[in-house]
Amino acid sequence: MLRIVTTLLLVLAMILPGPVVAEEEYWEYTFRPGDSIWSIAKKYTTSVNNWNEIQKINQIRQGPDRKIQPGTRIVIPVSMLKLQPTPARVIALSGAPGLLRANGEKEELAVGTLLYSGDQVITAERQSLRMQFADKSELQVLPKSEVVLDKLSHHKKTGMVDTRIRLNSGSVDTRVEKQSSESRYEIITPAAITAVRGTAFRLSSDASFISRAEVTEGIVGVSASDIEKAVKEGYGIIAEKGKPLSEPIKLLAAPVISKTLSADKTVLQLSWIKLDGASYYRYQLAIDSQFNEITTDESTQGNSVEVSGLKPAHYYLRVRGVDTYQLQGVDAISDFLIEPTPKDDTLRSITLPVEILLLNL
Repeated sequence: MLRIVTTLLLVLAMILPGPVVAEEEYWEYTFRPGDSIWSIAKKYTTSVNNWNEIQKINQIRQGPDRKIQPGTRIVIPVSMLKLQPTPARVIALSGAPGLLRANGEKEELAVGTLLYSGDQVITAERQSLRMQFADKSELQVLPKSEVVLDKLSHHKKTGMVDTRIRLNSGSVDTRVEKQSSESRYEIITPAAITAVRGTAFRLSSDASFISRAEVTEGIVGVSASDIEKAVKEGYGIIAEKGKPLSEPIKLLAAPVISKTLSADKTVLQLSWIKLDGASYYRYQLAIDSQFNEITTDESTQGNSVEVSGLKPAHYYLRVRGVDTYQLQGVDAISDFLIEPTPKDDTLRSITLPVEILLLNL
């Protein structure tokens, strides 16, 4: 198993020989049956000749071809790995979010725009975008958010990816494809690091440096202040800068909803059964199933709302409760179709020329 070493450099200095260079990062690899230093260098690094340096770093005195005991852990400098920079691609867009390239240049975003390591995306109110990474994982940047793509790398032969995203403020919704054991996908906020390997979750970070993660599928690992906790599906966790991580908190269940359209199908009457522990509710309408094109995004403390001004479209609806910790619960999802009104085919009166009228007299 290969994963990034997130231990402090001070700890690395204690376990590794010689000085540790502050700018260097290390991957940690756990030996499997049949592995050798030589085979690891050949498979994962830019040159098989790196075996010698890897052996020195890890104080291994055996030859390059000698089999290492399974379970033995070593570290490999990231600079040796075969990972290649691979851009993300914008696959959906709502509004006109801002794009600041790593070189400081501003650009307009469009579907198909390629995003590279170091690029920054900023969304205002009613703006959002969805990007797709090399392994088909997706990240939706929600309104009023600031996201920096710290690292986007992909090792095509093994499928290993290294995706690191910095959520400075705002919210994201992500779905990560099931990854190989060598891959890494992390979202970093001022308060915590969220690491995943095939899952779906929501993550937010506010001005008070409080991060909230809500897991809707799979398991994520959230770490802060050198403590990591696993958060499974249906649970959330809160991380506040400078404070210990909370224990995982069970998310509110999906509310049971009912909906009715007015006779002219322009007004939606929406209601749900109140949830114990809910401070308020959030409801959204979109014209696509992935909620890239959201037409309504509102909150209410009550359990019924009226949405007016609807136009013909296929609408997708989701409602979730929000608890006292500001963790958003499981979605209740539904959809409905408003078809265009049939055209009026009634015969219209015809005005005949005066000459024709005179002929009939």
